[in-house]
Amino acid sequence: MRKALLPTLLLLLATGLVGCKGQSAESDAKKEFQKLYQEYSARFHEKMVGSTETMKPAQITAEAARIWDDVFAGHQDVVDARIKHILQELGDAEPFNEELYVEIASGERVLPTDDQPTGIVIKQFLWNPVGAAQMALNNWLARLLGAKAFGLRQLLTANAGLFWEAVDRDIDHPKLQLRQGPMIFTVDLTRQTDFYRVDKVRYLRPKATGPITTTQPEEAIETDAPPGKATPKKTAPQEEGTQESKPAPAKPAG
Repeated sequence: MRKALLPTLLLLLATGLVGCKGQSAESDAKKEFQKLYQEYSARFHEKMVGSTETMKPAQITAEAARIWDDVFAGHQDVVDARIKHILQELGDAEPFNEELYVEIASGERVLPTDDQPTGIVIKQFLWNPVGAAQMALNNWLARLLGAKAFGLRQLLTANAGLFWEAVDRDIDHPKLQLRQGPMIFTVDLTRQTDFYRVDKVRYLRPKATGPITTTQPEEAIETDAPPGKATPKKTAPQEEGTQESKPAPAKPAG
């Protein structure tokens, strides 16, 4: 009996040790990232105090991007480890039957907002796939829904936060999903060395809930904007009386 139990006990012990080592590595990676992020935050706020009165929002964001590059340059391994853990911490996205949903809108690229600098990749937001997805979705819905509907959505999510889930945890090509009641939002991303580009955003609603009306922005023209900042793509006419719509375009996770 003792001989039979010994291999089992050794296996359990080894499994426990591996688990402890894995947790320790995750904890160390998070601490390393937090240390760098704290340095970035301290340098940014030290620079901004007394300067923001004369700076435009886009200039402030551009300066933050510059400081981010200064601090995190040469530490991509730390960022990689943090991203992997963030993706692993996400819940599994619940699958859904596409035949039961209508795509209200979809877009392959997302316009920047007016307070974002042009020609600069804002890595302080886009280093993290969840942050990149949230930012893109917010910018996109702000134009798609219009001020009143988007403001109402912001109020709802402020009272009860939503949770991103993982459809695919591939660090280079993650796909994330967000549910808001019966509605589903999906975001496909591609990694560009040290930031994420949003490839596609989709907004789906159950056919059983009936039609929905969205705003119709002006016709957008493709530009040579930086990755993740190109213009939206016009979608095809929607089913069940929904208006044809064109998409347009959130807090870094530590």
